[in-house]
Amino acid sequence: METKIDALIAKMETSRARLNTALDKIAPQTEIYPTWKLKQLLDHITGWDELMSTSLRAYSKGETPGLVVKDGIDRYNAQSVTARKAMTLGQSRQAYDDARGDVIQIMREMPPEILTQKFPAPWGGMCTIASVVKIFVSHELEHAKHIEEILT
Repeated sequence: METKIDALIAKMETSRARLNTALDKIAPQTEIYPTWKLKQLLDHITGWDELMSTSLRAYSKGETPGLVVKDGIDRYNAQSVTARKAMTLGQSRQAYDDARGDVIQIMREMPPEILTQKFPAPWGGMCTIASVVKIFVSHELEHAKHIEEILT
């Protein structure tokens, strides 16, 4: 029997698969966004998955996330990419894959009743696990669509 957590994980896996399909087709030196190529996009997504992992762990313990987006999303994105600057493309891809694996593992370990609870979102406001997943799925699909447009 599929649980609500399984359904949320399936949505995340579907959006990641579409993003990965697009990423696998783009040359590493192609500019995806101004100043961002493949590596920087991987580093950006990794930073958000790490933020999600930290938040989900805190929520599971009934705590408020310690890692938060300070000074806005653009600044967080820049810091996330800068923090991984010394990594090779291969290392960035591995971190990207590992970070999503961590998110999925944490979600599998969460008690089902946590899904309907509201928590302080790391970027401000309140959220549920389902609303966070919706944001992350939309975010990845947005990047996948952008890359697909570049490739056509």
